[in-house]
Amino acid sequence: MLSQIVHAAERVPGWWRLRSLFLSGVAALHRRRLGRVAFVAITGSAGKTTAKLLTTAVLATAGRIRPGAGTMNTFDHIMIVVIATKPSDDFCVMEISAGKPGALDRPLATVRPRIGVVTSIGGDHLKAFHSVEAIAEEKAKVIACLPEDGTAVLNADDPLVIAMADRFSGKIITFGLAESAALRAEDVRSAWPERLSFTAVYQGSAVEVRSRLCGIHWTTAVLAALAVGLAVGIPLAQAAKAIEAVEPYPSRMHPVSRGDGVTFIMDDWKSSHWTMASVFAFLEAARARRKILVIGTLSDYSGNAPRTYGRVTRSALGVADHVVFVGPMATHALRAKDPETAHRLHAFAAIKDAAEFLGSLLQKDDLVVLKGSINSDHLGRLAHHRLDPISCWRMDCGKNMPCSVCSALRADVTSASRQAGRPPAATVSPSRQINLAVLPQCTAPMEVLVGIGNPGERYQNTPHNVGVGVLDAMAARLDLTWSVHDDVALAHGTLNGKTILLAKPQTYVNNTGKCLKELSEALGFRAEDCVLIQDDIHLPLGKLRSRARGSDGGHKGVRSVLVTFQTDEFRRLKIGVAPAGPPPSAAEYLTTPFTAEAAATIDPAINAAVDRLLSMLGKA
Repeated sequence: MLSQIVHAAERVPGWWRLRSLFLSGVAALHRRRLGRVAFVAITGSAGKTTAKLLTTAVLATAGRIRPGAGTMNTFDHIMIVVIATKPSDDFCVMEISAGKPGALDRPLATVRPRIGVVTSIGGDHLKAFHSVEAIAEEKAKVIACLPEDGTAVLNADDPLVIAMADRFSGKIITFGLAESAALRAEDVRSAWPERLSFTAVYQGSAVEVRSRLCGIHWTTAVLAALAVGLAVGIPLAQAAKAIEAVEPYPSRMHPVSRGDGVTFIMDDWKSSHWTMASVFAFLEAARARRKILVIGTLSDYSGNAPRTYGRVTRSALGVADHVVFVGPMATHALRAKDPETAHRLHAFAAIKDAAEFLGSLLQKDDLVVLKGSINSDHLGRLAHHRLDPISCWRMDCGKNMPCSVCSALRADVTSASRQAGRPPAATVSPSRQINLAVLPQCTAPMEVLVGIGNPGERYQNTPHNVGVGVLDAMAARLDLTWSVHDDVALAHGTLNGKTILLAKPQTYVNNTGKCLKELSEALGFRAEDCVLIQDDIHLPLGKLRSRARGSDGGHKGVRSVLVTFQTDEFRRLKIGVAPAGPPPSAAEYLTTPFTAEAAATIDPAINAAVDRLLSMLGKA
């Protein structure tokens, strides 16, 4: 009846404005009818969903249970689970998240759990809490709110978790690898294709536990579920038997494969920096012909992004045969490339390009781990596409849901194309090739100056085209003549005994890389021979900054160059174009002509940029 009321309310216009208030009120009233139901609240920085899945299986062997739905753990979803619980249920299991300080206060006041579980404390939501100690303080509320006859289930291996025992005077069951743990795991093993198994020891009894999970880091979740079973009187052997049948939850180290022998381990729900160690441990122990690790956007790290990605990249190269980064931060990984690892490290801004690369790389018996964030990367598409062609390659989707349940995944794939079989790789549109016969006869050594911008009169004198403006000024200074060759305008001459080549790609900013790559193959220059002249919206208007190498800094034109060449060894000259105030749209600002006031600052900056370039090339 209550569920019907909620569904009816959802059809009322403006429902979303009152949703939380309405659900809270209904859930609080309904909770009074559920006195006999034992509520189990599971929290922690990792492993909540899997611990809930396993706990549900264990408790189902002893009574009627209302599990929390899927991976949803926000306030509204918790209230819906409470409303869906029946007085005849024996147990209700739910995971509770804490994305910011105070987040647990309202749900705990309604749920009033009898059993509280804390899996671990890590760096998730570090920006909101500022310290892991503050995260632990919030999650400790699950233990502090337990009734005197309740049970706290705590990870003895995590100092911040075991310290929560001081918040509760009732029954406590600790679990872990530590000798002090009441429920202890011994002889833990999980070397792919072997699944996680160990011996569980409790009060002198030992039981073999065989799970379907991938990786020893799931030991915490399994022990937590076994401990909840012990808290309600379920024998250890009975609980272990229930866990044997539980498959990995989707997007949590979930294996999928097809007839070609390639196996994907999909761990693409979230990619917190602090959880990468568990992925590295899994790959290091795994037995496979080749190991490939695909990494998306890292989250919950402090400090400098380039250095963080560099450290992760070096660790990844130590355990995987190939490491592939995907997404807007991918070029940060290129700073870790060296001659020994160059052929094993790859970076792509777009997932479609990564799919094309994997289509040619993967071979029989390869093991591929996908580690990303579901609402940023949707890396699962790499596996889905290999199983059956997909049509959605968006990088700005933002949906907080697995691609497997999204109607857009294969919306535009025709039945005929499916019957024809999967294409060898994600296809890309053909483009014009540069005509070698009409290119200028340039000889090495060569200095190549690349002005990044958009073609056409409408983009002249816009922030995104200051790189083009600098090259025009340079050509005028050196008395060089422009000529257009397919997708690039060129001017060349000699400076200090070297050929100097000025290049203005006649493609849009985001496609700069492909045009420059074709030109480099035609003329034989390398990334190290180039200087990219670009705008920088983060630099004050007119300020110049030069760099020897580095990531793209958010500039999509530079990003396209770095991922096309698979290196960050491009010299840069940046011209600041920061607006006087926050623009309504960065894209609109960058493609709108400068105001007269801004132009008065930019024009001398362009001349100063020419001086800087001549200095960089050895002529002051």
